[in-house]
Amino acid sequence: YRRWILTRNYKALSKGSKGSTSGFLNIMMELKKCCNHCYLIKPPDDNEFYNKQEALQVIVRHPNKIPFALSYLRNLIDRLFNAARGNRVLIFSQMVRMLDILAEYLKYRQFPFQRLDGSIKGELRKQALDHFNAEGSEDFCFLLSTRAGGLGINLASADTVVIFDSDWNPQNDLQAQARAHRIGQKKQVNIYRLVTKGSVEEDILERAKKKMVLDHLVIQRMDTTGKTVLHTGSTPSSSTPFNKEELSAILKFGAEELFKEPEGEEQEPQVSS
Repeated sequence: YRRWILTRNYKALSKGSKGSTSGFLNIMMELKKCCNHCYLIKPPDDNEFYNKQEALQVIVRHPNKIPFALSYLRNLIDRLFNAARGNRVLIFSQMVRMLDILAEYLKYRQFPFQRLDGSIKGELRKQALDHFNAEGSEDFCFLLSTRAGGLGINLASADTVVIFDSDWNPQNDLQAQARAHRIGQKKQVNIYRLVTKGSVEEDILERAKKKMVLDHLVIQRMDTTGKTVLHTGSTPSSSTPFNKEELSAILKFGAEELFKEPEGEEQEPQVSS
């Protein structure tokens, strides 16, 4: 699918820094979705499934439909659920449709869970939080969108945090991780961040880390919306997470190696114990 996205957008990518910023961002979002699950993008043959529910069931029940990131998470979840210490897990994703896939897998495995995204408000939000935090709660997992679950909630009853896909702004991921590092936390908190090797995810994360280091060294104004990471020397009016040169470099990151590799040689990822 990544080959398909890059090939389809070859003309736009070949323009380099002369290309459209909005066009680069759209391509980048498609590649980020591809890292999570090919179901999140329109496939070359979009008649494979009849409806959303059938697609979700096929995705979580058939190994050949599960991408590396979800396969790794599946193995990790199974290991944590069977652990003697009784782990409780927070899983953050930026994409609501990815939460749909994760929810379907948890239902399939009959793992009790709660969910919180931007569509869940008011009393339902409070009920989900109270149910997860209640003494003796059997909830094993809490699915959260990074933005909706990143601020103002206490989930100190969890001891494991999984960042399924990283945010443009590393501060948003730090806020998400802090949900388990709250007053009342008595256990060690383990944090897992899933990153697809050789993909836009890896390059974005490395660039974001460098920007975060600069923020500690230099007083720099950050976008308060949480939607962008301002690069060094940027102005407060900057509306994109990276400039065009950076976007072009990110999109091409790993592409040469990708097209050198024969298709179908990938191996199932393993979770070390």
